[in-house]
Amino acid sequence: MSNQAFSFRRQGEVAVLVCLPLEAAGFRHGFSTRLGGVSPLPSNALNLGYFAGDAPEHVTENRRRFLAVLDETEDRLQTLRQVHGHTVHTLDAVTENEAEPRSGDAWVGQDPARWAAVYTADCQAVLIGCSRTGAFAAVHAGWRGTLARIVEHTVARLRADFGARPEDLQAALGPAASVDHYEVGDEVVEAFHQAFPTKAAQWFKRPPGASKFHLDIPKANQQQLVEAGLRPERIYASGWCTMARTDLFFSYRRERGRHPVGRLVAAIGRPTPATP
Repeated sequence: MSNQAFSFRRQGEVAVLVCLPLEAAGFRHGFSTRLGGVSPLPSNALNLGYFAGDAPEHVTENRRRFLAVLDETEDRLQTLRQVHGHTVHTLDAVTENEAEPRSGDAWVGQDPARWAAVYTADCQAVLIGCSRTGAFAAVHAGWRGTLARIVEHTVARLRADFGARPEDLQAALGPAASVDHYEVGDEVVEAFHQAFPTKAAQWFKRPPGASKFHLDIPKANQQQLVEAGLRPERIYASGWCTMARTDLFFSYRRERGRHPVGRLVAAIGRPTPATP
């Protein structure tokens, strides 16, 4: 589990974080940053969320720039109306006549014509790929989704829908709020201890002088992936903290109240087969 497995891809001022082992396994993917966009949040921001208090034309141009870094010319991102739960949808089942995004927090898929995408701005994004089956997944895990074991539900769906074996999966954890900054209330601590009585203590710390416990969302999701059957050496954590690096990433907790907060996107797909 090392952030040395990640590298920034750049095109002009736009920078996208890529997990090198996941890329080598044949998956096109990226974790966006806030750099190189056209949104005034507060300036030149790469906001990728249409709901984030931004002009739609700004988001459309930002998405074009983000995808261009990944050598994609069409916006085929399939997003969700995220509800901080554990519902997982199958990307391949989405029909063209669906006018509104589905409600949920994870995608599984295999269709190279679509990209699975989730939004974040402090929560943990997890991208998963199986080189044997070509199946992939994108997961949004805030503290509620982590409590609800959404990554475990997602791995189970990859097995059920596509025959993916957990030991064949690779997972990349993108930028998220780190344990050094992510305060939670006592009710959250209690809920985790009830749900994970033998593990929760490892996921919390109270820094000197802090009035509240801090939650380690990346660590909790890494351990849940291992519990789901993934090999630890195939799980890659970026190590970037969104709350500490608001020069690189959007942070809802740090920026709310000062101006509208943009959204990052974590997206994954497969190369489209060449036409004969």
